Amino acid sequence: MEYTKLVVEKQDGYAVVAINNPPVNALSQAVLTELNNLLDDYLNDNEVRAIVLTGTGEKLFSAGADISEFASIRAGNKPEISGHDVFFKIENYPKPVIAALQGSAFGGGNELAMSCHLRIMSASAKVGLPEVKLGIIPGWGGTQRLPRLIGKTRALEVMLTGDPLSAEEALRYGLVNKVVPADQVLNEARALAAKLAKGAPVAIREILKAVTRGLNTTIEEGIKIEQAGSAIVFASEDAREGARAFFEKRPPNFKGR
Repeated sequence: MEYTKLVVEKQDGYAVVAINNPPVNALSQAVLTELNNLLDDYLNDNEVRAIVLTGTGEKLFSAGADISEFASIRAGNKPEISGHDVFFKIENYPKPVIAALQGSAFGGGNELAMSCHLRIMSASAKVGLPEVKLGIIPGWGGTQRLPRLIGKTRALEVMLTGDPLSAEEALRYGLVNKVVPADQVLNEARALAAKLAKGAPVAIREILKAVTRGLNTTIEEGIKIEQAGSAIVFASEDAREGARAFFEKRPPNFKGR
């Protein structure tokens, strides 16, 4: 598929997807639609086992929602696709999605990053939910995902003040997995994606499912989700290949079935 708001590069086992909507990589309807379509395209593509999501330019991963589209929403026009639609799809995606924050992420851009499974951040970047300073609230899941990631008290401070977090703070709070110099962010994300692409797709899918769904229910229900996933995994060819490779002292060759 041809994309006008995304720059897409397929590598061996994974894809790098960059939001390309200058000057601030705003998450317009066009960007959200293309992201949604890309996720659908790669869902059953066995050549793509992980996705790296980044932005073009050095300063901003994304500044968030396209403010120029707010007037239409205030007029009562329902958007064709919302950030909720795309972010839920990312959060529940059966393949790892890694946010590579080569630049800062604010508002909806930060909410997009939080919906990804893993996050690597530039040491010079910042993240924040500044909506309160505009008289609004985070509207694409920020009020729910941020407390789950860094805890209620810190999340409230971030949202009530609207002040951004430095990369050091984001790492200390557990919002990101790793902080590296700006020129190494994409390489770190690529290396992680390549590593995950060599893993067992069935097991990775069931781990993602168990963790994401389990966090939104009781531990008892979460264990049931885990048990169901375990049964699927143990019946897979990948599990048999993993055991064979272990005893034969060689790297496994997982096929995703």
